[in-house]
Amino acid sequence: MSPSTYPFYQIDVFTDKAYLGNPLAVVVALDPSLPVPSDEQMAKFANWTNLSETTFLLPPTEPSKADYSVRIFTPASELPFAGHPTLGTCRVFLNHTAVGDAAKGPKKIVQECGIGLVELLLSSDGSIAFVAPPLSKTGTVEEETVLVACQAMGLDRSEVLDTQWIVNGPEWFALLVKDPETVLKAKRTPTEQSKKIKWGIIGEYPAAQRKSHDDPLFEVRTFPHSVLVDEDPVTGSFNAGMAQWLIGSGRAPAGYIASQGTAMSRQGRVVVKRDDSDPSVDEAKRNVWIGGHSVVCIQGTVHI
Repeated sequence: MSPSTYPFYQIDVFTDKAYLGNPLAVVVALDPSLPVPSDEQMAKFANWTNLSETTFLLPPTEPSKADYSVRIFTPASELPFAGHPTLGTCRVFLNHTAVGDAAKGPKKIVQECGIGLVELLLSSDGSIAFVAPPLSKTGTVEEETVLVACQAMGLDRSEVLDTQWIVNGPEWFALLVKDPETVLKAKRTPTEQSKKIKWGIIGEYPAAQRKSHDDPLFEVRTFPHSVLVDEDPVTGSFNAGMAQWLIGSGRAPAGYIASQGTAMSRQGRVVVKRDDSDPSVDEAKRNVWIGGHSVVCIQGTVHI
């Protein structure tokens, strides 16, 4: 059977400057005249791209409820949800299908994926944000697991101030450390035990280092060893869970910017904002939006 040809994009997410964010491969399979790639074809192609994630943009199963559907693959497995693939795929959907006013914000878009429906917002500046999905697991991380992560990073346990499970699809947990310098000095030395877990570390910048509202409040790094990469440049799902934890516990304000990728010579920026428009809604139940810009770096076709 001869391969089919699909539109293809490689897009940089959580940046407005190409090659400084987190890359994502997107295969557009919206044409009804073409077959949808099989599970095997999707997995094989994602393994071949060797990016942290590759997505397949598909028609929604229920057009009355969603604008499109997406399937998200790492080189090794399929994910029910991930943040930077959600934003990057939405940008490709808009670039590929929307023209004129339909491509401009503000407007809402609904994505269908493995965890259900995810609401997104296109802002007038071209940035896109998604509503942080609910956390399916929270609570303090087991001490044995914390020690495994510290060993892999070359950090002393005393440098970790607090811990929290922030599972929202991916099995993330977060370690809050004493400062950004601790975040940036962490090493990437995976062990057999650390390859079975995925975590991120967070350090807060002191007020003296923040000159404007555009400066980041937190420095973030994530270590998703289980998806065949030691470190992820910018991670939407982790930042979503982190925001819910830190805002909910009073450690962070309702709006802030997080920096990620610095240790990898990237300049990722994640914009976080809790929706406080309706004061009658309990703070714990208010939506938290996770957003940023995305830039198309490669556009063409792919044979699958």
